[in-house]
Amino acid sequence: MTLWLATIACMAKGSQDFASKFMDQCKADTSVSCITVSPKMLEQLVKKTENNPDDANIRQAITKLKSMRVVTAPAEYFEKAEGLLKRNPQRFAKQDDYDSAQKRGVIYSRKNRHGDTVELILLHESMRTKTLTVVNVTGTIDEEFLCFLYNIKSF
Repeated sequence: MTLWLATIACMAKGSQDFASKFMDQCKADTSVSCITVSPKMLEQLVKKTENNPDDANIRQAITKLKSMRVVTAPAEYFEKAEGLLKRNPQRFAKQDDYDSAQKRGVIYSRKNRHGDTVELILLHESMRTKTLTVVNVTGTIDEEFLCFLYNIKSF
């Protein structure tokens, strides 16, 4: 029985999204916070846009999301967050990055065993506000969703 519970706990831990893993590492620091947008909240967003025909693309994109977490932290946590992603190359793959005098960021993704993208992670550091923002999205992150995200007609 104990072995069975330990196995279940390990499986649940293994399915954590990046934001959960990062928050586990920072739980002692009260300057790091996380806001979770649940599937129920996303459902409410879809309902709010149902009467506006111009928001059909927004509705369709939202229905593909399972959850969204937004973590805010002091800027010095950027390296810690990216280090966690880099230490797990079998899980997370770097997709893109940007760097300027005002901001820097990096985008990582995670695929399931079938090769489908199921998680997208954006680390964004603002030099002006000296803050790190982590946006962690899980769900069906297909070409259509990415086109919506990047605001382009085709990928």
